[in-house]
Amino acid sequence: MRKILIGAGILVTLVVGAAVFLLSSLDTIVKKVIEDVGTQVTGVKVSVGAVKISLSEGKGSISGLSVANPPGFSSDPAIKLGEITLALDTGSLNKNPVVVKDITVASPFVAYEMAAGGSNIDAIQKNVKAFSAKQGGGAKAEPAKPAGKDEEKKLVIERLAITGGQVKLAAGGIPGADGTAKLADIVLTNIGKDGGGASSAQVAQKVMDSLVSGALKSASSFGNLLGGVGDKAKALVPGDAGGAIKGLLGK
Repeated sequence: MRKILIGAGILVTLVVGAAVFLLSSLDTIVKKVIEDVGTQVTGVKVSVGAVKISLSEGKGSISGLSVANPPGFSSDPAIKLGEITLALDTGSLNKNPVVVKDITVASPFVAYEMAAGGSNIDAIQKNVKAFSAKQGGGAKAEPAKPAGKDEEKKLVIERLAITGGQVKLAAGGIPGADGTAKLADIVLTNIGKDGGGASSAQVAQKVMDSLVSGALKSASSFGNLLGGVGDKAKALVPGDAGGAIKGLLGK
């Protein structure tokens, strides 16, 4: 369960990064930024349905954001996010850091699929780790400097909420190994405030840590559902799918 929403956490970070362009970019440009960078980070196709931006009010919404499954899994999306709403401090848009007053992600949905060799989320997580290693994602925050044309924008996020999340477990060919669990709502505050702003990579780490904690609180639902399925899985499916289920249960 620790790995279920790593991809979702990265996508939320990409949305935050795209918000920096709200003042000077059109809806189609923001949409392309999220899709292109999201695909780079996750190693699978990221799609966005629509982006609507009000430059004068410093508000935006993003809908239909989905992450495709890696090769070897179903054609359904691995991750789907509900509508994402953004509210920015318009007075900070030309400064560094940019202050994001609120980000709300409604009803994220994760399809956790089992197959020989592991799960779809395992595969996406490996892609994300490889990308983060190349980008040096673990760097410490540095004090903010006056904004320049080529300087990376830092972010301060006053409130980020992820609500109404669900995870669907699907293990084809294993009786009783399908089900859905709710994820506890997550609310983060003052991200990047103490360091003069946070980079997108630092925001990603903060979001991922919180999503992991939320997923762990929901793990008991799958544990009750699956019971002894993990012990029988290897006899029912080839490869490592059975081991993946046992790993999900912590057994």
